[in-house]
Amino acid sequence: MLPRDERRFKAADLDGDQTATREEFTAFLHPEEFEHMKEIVVLETLEDIDKNGDGFVDQDEYIADMFSHEENGPEPDWVLSEREQFNEFRDLNKDGKLDKDEIRHWILPQDYDHAQAEARHLVYESDKNKDEKLTKEEILENWNMFVGSQATNYGEDLTKNHDEL
Repeated sequence: MLPRDERRFKAADLDGDQTATREEFTAFLHPEEFEHMKEIVVLETLEDIDKNGDGFVDQDEYIADMFSHEENGPEPDWVLSEREQFNEFRDLNKDGKLDKDEIRHWILPQDYDHAQAEARHLVYESDKNKDEKLTKEEILENWNMFVGSQATNYGEDLTKNHDEL
């Protein structure tokens, strides 16, 4: 991890003084939020997922990053859906693998609101009666999702009184 962190630090250290300002340290910790750090995010993703070392992410590597296939066991439906996602939306040039540009498009999409997507996910997964409103009971039944979510400030916001609850 040290060489990887050193590479990331050098990219974040814009003035090259080998000392991190608050802004540079934030870029080091959250590189996806800084334009000058996005190539590092793409490179680290490629290094993490590209198990055969060919410089690309093929469909099997893409799936293996999310799902460990049991021997002779069937794949869950969501894995089939992810395979379709890979073919239809991730592999833009349809060559069967993701290059750096396709990885960038996948993990750093333009005009994507992460907070809104996370909030929609929480409501979708927790709203058992599908009335598009969450009751206190629905939240408590799914507490583990809420305390693990950045949308609720990792559960801290749930401890405050809210009129809408």
